[in-house]
Amino acid sequence: MQLTLVMPCYNRARDLQRVLEAYDRQETDAPFEILAVDDASTDDTYQVLCNYHPQRYSLRVERMEKNSGQGRARNQVIPYVNTPLVMFVGDDMLPQPGLVQGHLDLHNQNPQENLAFLGKVEWPDDVPCNTLMRHIDGVGAQQFGYYYMRPGQEYDFRHFYTCNVSVKTPFFKSLGSWFDPDFYLYGYEDVEVGYRLAQKGMRIIYQNGIVVQHYHYYNVWGFAQRQRNSGMMVNVLIRKHSRLLTYRPIGDQYFRLAKIWTYSATGRRTLPEIVLKRLNMAACRLASFYEWYPHRLVDALYLALLDYFYYSGVIEGTSLAAYRKKALVSALARKYLIPALKYFFREAVRLSIPLPPGYDHNLLHRLT
Repeated sequence: MQLTLVMPCYNRARDLQRVLEAYDRQETDAPFEILAVDDASTDDTYQVLCNYHPQRYSLRVERMEKNSGQGRARNQVIPYVNTPLVMFVGDDMLPQPGLVQGHLDLHNQNPQENLAFLGKVEWPDDVPCNTLMRHIDGVGAQQFGYYYMRPGQEYDFRHFYTCNVSVKTPFFKSLGSWFDPDFYLYGYEDVEVGYRLAQKGMRIIYQNGIVVQHYHYYNVWGFAQRQRNSGMMVNVLIRKHSRLLTYRPIGDQYFRLAKIWTYSATGRRTLPEIVLKRLNMAACRLASFYEWYPHRLVDALYLALLDYFYYSGVIEGTSLAAYRKKALVSALARKYLIPALKYFFREAVRLSIPLPPGYDHNLLHRLT
C-alpha cells in the first residue's frame, strides 16, 4: 500500500456511492486505501459506506459517536495511516480517473519529505453553475484561489486545501497534534494545519492535472453564512498564532478592522439591529436576483456583499463587548456595504441592467 486517502463524511448518502465507485475507476495499478469517517450522519451515509465493497482499493469505515466536525473526524483515523503518503479529500469531491496516480507520480518524482502537492478542484459539467459559484472560484476567490494560480508554482500555507492535497505521512504526523478542534465552524482549520506544517518547512506545489469535481451547489444565502463563519474563525487562528498579524494577507484584515473602528468613532449613530437585519436581507435578495445574470457589475456586488459578511464574522468573533460589536458592524455597513449598494443601483440604471421589483435608489433611504 502506497497511499491512504482520508475522507470525512457527513449526510452524503445521496452522492457517496458514485464517489466510492469513481475511486474504483482510478487509472492506477498501485494499491491504495480510503479511511472514511462518518461524522454521526443523520441519513444513511454510514450504511452506504459499510455496504460498499471496492474492487480496486481497500476501504476502512469508522463512525463518530456524535457530530464533531471534519477536523475531529480526520483526527480519528490519522493514527491508522501507515502508508508513505496521505491524501486529504472531501466526500463531495468526485475524483477524476488520474487523481491517485497523479499524486503518486508527483511524490515519486519529488521524494523530498517536505513537499506537498495540491490538485485542482472544479465544478462538474452536470451541475448548474450560477454566477455566485463562478465568482467564488473565479475573480472573488472566496472559496479557492485556483483562478490566480499557475501549474508548477509554489503557494503558501493558506492553500493547504484538504479536498485534494497530498503529503508524506511521516512529515504530516510529525506535527504531533493535527486538526485543531477549536475551529468549531467552517474556516481556517486547514490553514492552521498548513501554517504549522510550513513552520516545519512544508512547500505546496500546485498541479492542475490532478482533478476532483466539487458536487456542492451554493446560493447567496448559504455562502454569506459561510463567509460569516469563516470570519469568526480567523480570530481563533490569530489567538493561536499571533505572529500571523505581521503576514500581510491575514494581517491586512485586522488593519481594515482598525479602519472600521476609527470610522465608528466619528459620531455616526449606530444602526439598530432590526435595520441591519433588513439591510442584510435586502442585500442578499438583490444578489440572489442575479445568480443567473453574468455581468462584471454582479462580481462587484458579490465582492462587497461577501466581504461585508466575512468582516461581520470577524467582528462577531472578537472578545469585544456586545455594544462595541454592534457599533462596528453598523460602521462596516455604513462604510462599505451601503456605498457598494448605491454604486450598484447607479451603475445598473446606467447600463440598463434590470433591478428586482421594489428595488430603486430610494430603497436604502427607506431601510436606514
